[in-house]
Amino acid sequence: MAVWRALVLAVFCGVFFPAVALAAQPESFADLVARVAPAVVNISIKGMGQAPMMGGEGKSVGYAPHIVDLVGSGVIVDPTGIIVTNKHVIDNAYEITVTLSDRTTVQAKLLGKGLTFDLAILKIAVDHPLPSIKVGDSDKVRVGDRVIAIGNPLGLSSTVTSGIVSALHRDLSGTPYDEFIQTDAAINHGNSGGPLFNMDGEVVGINNQIFSDSANSGSIGLGFAIPSNDLRFLVEQVRDYGRPHLGWLGLRIQTLTAEMADALALPPRSGAIVSDVTPGGPAAEGGIQVGDVIQAYGNQRISDYRTLNRLVAMAIGRTLQLHVWRNGSNLTTSVTVKEWPQELWVSYNSEMIRAPLFTKVRDFGFDVADPSPELKMKFRMESDPTGPVVTNVVEDTAASGAKFRPGDVILKVQLENVHTVAEFEQKLLARTNVGQRNALIYARSASGTPRWLTLPLRL
Repeated sequence: MAVWRALVLAVFCGVFFPAVALAAQPESFADLVARVAPAVVNISIKGMGQAPMMGGEGKSVGYAPHIVDLVGSGVIVDPTGIIVTNKHVIDNAYEITVTLSDRTTVQAKLLGKGLTFDLAILKIAVDHPLPSIKVGDSDKVRVGDRVIAIGNPLGLSSTVTSGIVSALHRDLSGTPYDEFIQTDAAINHGNSGGPLFNMDGEVVGINNQIFSDSANSGSIGLGFAIPSNDLRFLVEQVRDYGRPHLGWLGLRIQTLTAEMADALALPPRSGAIVSDVTPGGPAAEGGIQVGDVIQAYGNQRISDYRTLNRLVAMAIGRTLQLHVWRNGSNLTTSVTVKEWPQELWVSYNSEMIRAPLFTKVRDFGFDVADPSPELKMKFRMESDPTGPVVTNVVEDTAASGAKFRPGDVILKVQLENVHTVAEFEQKLLARTNVGQRNALIYARSASGTPRWLTLPLRL
């Protein structure tokens, strides 16, 4: 019994499981947040999609411009006003507004966005240097590191959340270069494009997406960030060349699964298997064949297809020594990395996409018909309609935003009477053609209540 008690005491005293001394941690993130938050910006966009217009029988009768108001986050990477965010934050935007930490609001211009990777660069015009972030080395990030996220979730500006790095090298089946940092710091819709900081105040990732129970739910502790070394590479490439230059070998590879390795009598995690080779490409010139297993690049072991893709992306012009397993034999071949032959980046001349103009009544998101006894009966009007009658309104369009409702009778445009749909459309087009942004409209509801409404001619 004495021996047993001694053994138990030894275990709990750490003889068999020695305690690891932990560095003292701050009781608060307040000092860190105060230092880094000024470089984080909130982004609001106006964009346009297409919303279906439904007819009387519930069938689609066309589409109307769908007004999109979205929020996201970004981070200042240069004191002159260069901002990095996610591409999906600003896709289809015709107006981008950036709010700085001091609540100053500035219109932003889109400098460029990726086509196969989810990053974009904005520029704001400022007359003074702005606080900018320090980019950390994401290759040094470890599972268990403490991190904080700052962003604009659901439009709640400058929200700070904390957590740890949950995993590294997550493959979310996006592009060949996605290799995400997973974190349990709360990330929600609107955090996209914002920074993930380590405890030294360095950005180690750009928050990109979450896994959640449904499209409408929020964080369940599964957030993903683009590694900061990808951010650094992009900014340097755009600064030096105006666009990113990515390396290309002209082959398609897959991670060698445990089952594949077993079928080939190879150890698990021993490389990436070639599934396609582009004729005339660098890999073909180097003798790479379908079925080869690429196991190493120089002294760098290849454990999955993304490791090789990321190495090649940053190695234009370099000759690589690839160690290959082929049908039971090991061989080494030299391949020279060329630039990716396809366009990967869309550059802009510092101009935003123009706001759409309305050219016909349906563009505004409502259907309008000439007055008739049938419409009076359908909408149970108090009196005979004397102008065009609104018969259908699509949500999130110019018409719904202006508070039009089915059964409204349009009586005036800019203080002038209208009696038919043709007159109504002609007066709207006349104002559009002279550059006016809004039209003042006098309408009467089906119940007989009159009111003034403003219909935007440009979104």
